[in-house]
Amino acid sequence: MKRAKDSWWHRVLAVLAVLVVGVTLSGCGAATTTKHANDQIRVVATLGFYGEAAKAILGDRGQVTTVINSPSIDAESYEPDIKTAKLVAKADVVVENGLGYDSWMDRVVAANQAGDTKKLIIGDLMNEQTGDNPHLWTDPTTMTKVTRQLVTQFSKLEPQHAADFKRRGAAYERQLAVLPQMAQRLSKGSRHQQVAVSEPVFDLALKAMGYRVSDRHFAQSIEEDSDPTPADITQLQDQIKHRRIAFFVENTQNTSKNVTAMVNLAKQYHIPVVKVTETMPVHQTYRTWMLKQYQQVQRIQAKEGQS
Repeated sequence: MKRAKDSWWHRVLAVLAVLVVGVTLSGCGAATTTKHANDQIRVVATLGFYGEAAKAILGDRGQVTTVINSPSIDAESYEPDIKTAKLVAKADVVVENGLGYDSWMDRVVAANQAGDTKKLIIGDLMNEQTGDNPHLWTDPTTMTKVTRQLVTQFSKLEPQHAADFKRRGAAYERQLAVLPQMAQRLSKGSRHQQVAVSEPVFDLALKAMGYRVSDRHFAQSIEEDSDPTPADITQLQDQIKHRRIAFFVENTQNTSKNVTAMVNLAKQYHIPVVKVTETMPVHQTYRTWMLKQYQQVQRIQAKEGQS
């Protein structure tokens, strides 16, 4: 999907500057470096699953707001508004994906120069660099690492509740444990086969499952909203027609004539299609969302074993 564009940012920054001054003045005469016992930790997360982890850890000790809270909102082209600026100005912790995926949040935090907001950038946590695959949440180990880091950050803010944060974090980790376990089982049945994808949305999960992506150039073109080259199209068509891929992964949130044509061709040649989404569906948890996608691969492997 397209990267964020810098537009009307001078208005957002100007309003944020006013908000920051107001917040700073309201704190005059009450200077303190510790949180009051009845204060709650305020968290702003760019994406729903990061917000979910924060809520699971904080319990009643925090308020978590997720900015991208609908599958219809594209995180990469999102234009932050005044409401977002206000939330960040008051936040204790901001959780963002990084790697250019939600870089608009960097600008909002930077504008709040008078604040003491702590950032958790998941790309840095996972030791990835800009240019690497930004869809970090599909790696089955990511959310466990996020959970542990949030426990550490929240415990520094409220040491008196550190034991509670650790207990809730451990409980959340136990829910997540099924994902790396399932990926490991699937890797034993993958036989390191090639698969094709419409976009690199699910690539990190596929890597954990032992699969190899065969059409990276085609997928990157779709990701960037550009047309694949004729050579890329011909190559992928050939892979499908000669059944050189185990399945095709379709990001159903970003359709195009080229992707639709490949999905139809895969069905014609009896190549299974795994349907994934880039954003977490409404009324689903991160765990159930990922499991439903993993289970599609599981069913394909089971059918292969019967043939």
